[in-house]
Amino acid sequence: TVSVSDNGIDHQQLDGIYTEVQDISTTSGTINLDASSYAAFNLTGNLTTATLNVQNIQTGQAIDILLSGTLTSAVLTLADNFTTSAINKVGSNDLDTTGTNLIQLLCVDDTDSDAILTWAVATYTTDTSA
Repeated sequence: TVSVSDNGIDHQQLDGIYTEVQDISTTSGTINLDASSYAAFNLTGNLTTATLNVQNIQTGQAIDILLSGTLTSAVLTLADNFTTSAINKVGSNDLDTTGTNLIQLLCVDDTDSDAILTWAVATYTTDTSA
């Protein structure tokens, strides 16, 4: 039996899959997103044709992919490193190449031969009003 006292674990002690952000300046080709090391990925460059290849994601894990660079020429494809998987879009929003976007991706099942990932995309702006 293991127990943790009140406030025994703080944010700095959590694994990188809960706390770390990777800034990525690669703009084309295959861009690997290692979910075993990072919780969020910030793509900062002038994206063109690219495959966002999600690696090492586990059931119940969600990652954020921030597209904060220029997107006017962006043609993006989502992929993963499972043997067989289904990648499902949630909602009707598509990538908006006129602004900044956030892709949120959730792993529903990490069974290698039958993995399921779901994703949704929306624009974001700086705004403090609720």
